Amino acid sequence: MSRTSRPALTLLVLVAASGSDLAAQDAFAVAALPPLPDELVLEGDNTITVMLNGQPLRLEVSADSFGPPVINSKVAAQLQLIAETRRGWRFGPVVVEGLAARQALDFGGGPVPMPISWAERFASHKADGVTGVHNLPYARVTFILAPPSEGETVQRFPLKRASNSGDTRIGTEIVVGKKKLMMIFAPQRAENLVTAPTANFIATHQEGGFEPDSDGIAVMNFGIERPTRMMRIAEPIALGDLALERFAVRVEDYGEPRRVGEIGENDPRFDKGQILVSRRKGRGSPDLLTRIGRDQIAHCSRITYDLAQSEIRLSCGPAPE
Repeated sequence: MSRTSRPALTLLVLVAASGSDLAAQDAFAVAALPPLPDELVLEGDNTITVMLNGQPLRLEVSADSFGPPVINSKVAAQLQLIAETRRGWRFGPVVVEGLAARQALDFGGGPVPMPISWAERFASHKADGVTGVHNLPYARVTFILAPPSEGETVQRFPLKRASNSGDTRIGTEIVVGKKKLMMIFAPQRAENLVTAPTANFIATHQEGGFEPDSDGIAVMNFGIERPTRMMRIAEPIALGDLALERFAVRVEDYGEPRRVGEIGENDPRFDKGQILVSRRKGRGSPDLLTRIGRDQIAHCSRITYDLAQSEIRLSCGPAPE
């Protein structure tokens, strides 16, 4: 069940207000709206309804989405949006060109000016667009992943906001080696996902290698498909009670995973009786961004982003053996 904003009430208030005093209209409309609840709970298609230029829009909420909301080009044309700037999204050699304009977006508590982007490639095929959790005006945002199971415990992680060229994303950080890895939950994809430079970094510190015959495809934003290979590490990375040991690596997008190597038959690195002493040194400048897929958290029932308390809470049953 997803909470939607209240376009019908907003329109009713605007019609009832007198047209002779625009300032009074605006004040009356804002005062008449009940306050937003502290928490937005999302389940199923994870969509909400917002208002843009007096028109209702359905936005898909994604914990993996970064930067401003992105709407489909068809919607931008229907709303007659006039572009103010250009922007683009790069996925290795694939570039998606787009446009942007500052608009007033109403999540139900009154219009909020913010940039809106759009591109010819659809941002969502189940809604009019996509927005990240960081754009939402709630104290808490919870994603329902599955029914709760017996014996669940709640793991708490510090919420970290990171910004690259103004594109905010949220996750949590853990230390690997002498650097911090940014961990972002991405339950819309099955596998944990990293770029080649990040795979090099992880493999260097945690003794990783590619599994044989593990070629795959990662579907990125805008439906872009990029080739991957599956990397396994001998020393799992601990994220709370989660043990991260397998990652889909984008092998053709940013650099080459030269330091990952291959996992051979009876590879001693993966013998639990072996004591590992790594002699490799880290190189390059990885982005240190790791997306945590739903396979990794299949035993978890919900994720809560407490934006007011800067905390991510993950409610999970016993981890599978």
